[in-house]
Amino acid sequence: MTKWLPWLIALIAGGAAAVLASRHINMRISNAEAALAREFVLRPVIVAARAIPAGQALQVEDLALRKMPARYAPSEARGAEASAEFLGRMTLHALAPGDPVLPSSLQSSGLPALASLVGADRRAITLAVDEINGFAGLLAPGDVVDLVYIADGDAANPRAAAVRPLLEAVTVIATGRSTRRTRTTGGDGVARDIDVDYATVALDVAPVDAQRLVLAQRTGEITVLLRGPDSRGTAALRVVDVSTITGPARHARALRAPAVQLIVGGAAAQPVVTLEAPST
Repeated sequence: MTKWLPWLIALIAGGAAAVLASRHINMRISNAEAALAREFVLRPVIVAARAIPAGQALQVEDLALRKMPARYAPSEARGAEASAEFLGRMTLHALAPGDPVLPSSLQSSGLPALASLVGADRRAITLAVDEINGFAGLLAPGDVVDLVYIADGDAANPRAAAVRPLLEAVTVIATGRSTRRTRTTGGDGVARDIDVDYATVALDVAPVDAQRLVLAQRTGEITVLLRGPDSRGTAALRVVDVSTITGPARHARALRAPAVQLIVGGAAAQPVVTLEAPST
């Protein structure tokens, strides 16, 4: 018995050491997990459920709720309570699936309604950008433009083609669903306009001019001429035809040179032969 006592003591000491080591390791693991949990607290955030292009109004199927570490979530990221606020608002830039949907990435919900921008004696008319060839996609609310017109019938006789003034000093009151310029401040602190895709523009015109535009869309091509911010006077537009490019058309026959009379035989009764200079 005496000879087994040292082995028994060693066995008991080893078991106790193993138990203490296991408890220590488990305690370290628990502390690390607690610290990790405190550092990476998950927060539900509204994100894009799919790729969303710029200028698209958000629908229910465009949004999803995902959890992400709170310390890495953008400060303005919103949870499920903001979904009703986001629906129907347009994106200012494209979003990839999983990108947080932020208020700053959406068009302001306080935009004025289009009807409120139209005066009592005015009309708003919407044109597709493919119907106004000039500056398609580059206009912004508040821009002032002139519209010129080329009739479809001019294609049959190119020399008779003419560009005619249609409307002058027309204000753009909306591009797509945006009724004011959209600006953002970059990392350098400089505010810049944001380009938003759109398919239509709305113009503020007089009632009779709205009718003229409707007719012009059906019978020819409309082109926009963008005015500068300091353009205040009446635009000097006039009818321009092909002759302003090629110069006046030359006469079919050149001017005749003075005729030379040749009297045959010297007698007054003899017939007079008239010779003309060759055409040049």
